[in-house]
Amino acid sequence: VEQVKGQAAAPAGAVDFFKQVQPILDAHCAGCHTGGKAKGGLRLDSRTAALDGGKTDGPAIVPGKSADSPLLLRIKSDGRDQM
Repeated sequence: VEQVKGQAAAPAGAVDFFKQVQPILDAHCAGCHTGGKAKGGLRLDSRTAALDGGKTDGPAIVPGKSADSPLLLRIKSDGRDQM
């Protein structure tokens, strides 16, 4: 898991990516979205990679706007692009 050196702690009430989000991605997404085997070119093994996104959709995570995050939309989808 990548953490940026010198990164300030998340403000009170804010989501801390490394403490709250990364463990979920590690547990549920790493099997398909890490390193060279990343489906769709989407790596979710670091914050930077998730923000870069994959081959489509742009950034997978939109900080502060979860409803606009393609990752969440694909997780909740009933269609063939469901994760």
